Amino acid sequence: LPEGVEGYELGPDGGFEVYFSRECEFLLAKQWLVKYDTRIAGAASAGKLAALQGIYVKVLFLWIPVAEVDRAGERLRFYISPVSTSFPLSDFASSPHCRGYHDRAAVAAAVS
Repeated sequence: LPEGVEGYELGPDGGFEVYFSRECEFLLAKQWLVKYDTRIAGAASAGKLAALQGIYVKVLFLWIPVAEVDRAGERLRFYISPVSTSFPLSDFASSPHCRGYHDRAAVAAAVS
């Protein structure tokens, strides 16, 4: 998950919700622009996140929902409509930074 999580809920059935104070955008693997709504949700099971809501990737001029993510060996596979793409786990070694979150914190620190 990217930095900036405000809270989360995890259900006994694997259902989850994660909350952000505002939308979060970041680059994945230096090429894909990803957006998280203020609330993302889905179902977690061994090696898989399914029924995802609130996660999008920008393809050309359109934001396409990410439906599912699963682990295949040392790679994470993202399912976007009928297409999938995968990335090495090393691309997720650290949490991505939401665009503008650090700028906002720096301004607040300078003002106080």
